[in-house]
Parts: sequence; C-alpha cells; structure tokens
Amino acid sequence: MLLSACAYVIPPHHYVDVETPTYDPTVSARMRVLSSNGPDKSATFWQSNCAGSIFDPEAVKGNDGFVAAWKYSSRSVVIGMPPSPREAMRVDGLFGKDLIREYVVPAGKPITLLLSMSTYMGQYGGTTYCNAPPVTFSPVAGQDYDVFLDYERRTCRTAIRRIGKDGLDEPVTATSAMKCPVGVQGNSEVAQ
Repeated sequence: MLLSACAYVIPPHHYVDVETPTYDPTVSARMRVLSSNGPDKSATFWQSNCAGSIFDPEAVKGNDGFVAAWKYSSRSVVIGMPPSPREAMRVDGLFGKDLIREYVVPAGKPITLLLSMSTYMGQYGGTTYCNAPPVTFSPVAGQDYDVFLDYERRTCRTAIRRIGKDGLDEPVTATSAMKCPVGVQGNSEVAQ
C-alpha cells in the first residue's frame, strides 16, 4: 500500500525502448498492448486460436515478468505505431507502473488474448479482480491495433480497436476462445 501511495507522490520511472523489427505491411499487422509491471494489469497472447497456459513458452507476456513487480519502474517497447487515441496508451500518459508493448504480428492468423487486472480499493474495500475471458481475432495486413482491458459497469472485457494516424479508432469484433488442448501450443511467429 505504501508503494501505491508513492506512485501519486513520486511516480515510477518509465523507460522506453525503441525497436525496429521487420514489418512488411503486406503480410503483417502491428498491435499495441497495455499492461503493467505491477500485479494490477497483465496481458498474455498466443499466435493460436486457443488460450494456452501462461507458463507455455509460446505465450507472449506483455510485461517483464514476476520479478519486475518488485521494481519501481516500467519498460515500454515501441516500434513506430501511430499514437493511440487513448492517453493511457501513450508513453507520456502512462500511470504508475503501466507500460505499452508494440508487436509485429502475422496478418490473417488468429491471435488469442488473455487480459486481467486487480485493483486495491483500500483497507475496507478489499481488492477487485477482473479476468476477461480469452478472445481471438485475426489481424488484417497493414493495420494497427490497440488492445486493452475495458472495465465498465462491473464487467471487464478485452477491447481491440483498429487505429490509424488520422484518428481512426474503431472496434474490432473478437470471438470467444477456448483453452488449448493439452500439448497444443501456439506458433511463435510474433516478433517484437
């Protein structure tokens, strides 16, 4: 609780790594994911039409792992996507230990997303947990997407929005994803 209070007084340091992965807009798309190095937001995805285990080596985690939760900082990775229409998904609008990660993903192939969050509501309010059901969508070549947890009216869901440099911000329909059968893993074509 003391560290949470410190975030309001002394904000954590936000490191930003700029990377230049191979991006061919004829066969790839880009996806920005909002997560956190704290225990409050997590994002995991698979290049698959089902949700595997978060311990699966093919799972792409949108943060720096368990040990990073103890650091008073976050590390975002950007690859040149257009700015998000959401302030909380831009490097200069991040709060606490939130971070963004931008990825090049194969177009036309399913991506399954699993997002969750927990919020400490104070001594008497307890902790609120929100685990969105896993969803799948297939990115379109040359398109950019924002992925984040949308929490409203006591319901949480994974939001996927197609974005663009000219202010485009439209919802993308996702389908429910099932758990992967034991032994089935995703395909690690995802690059950062």
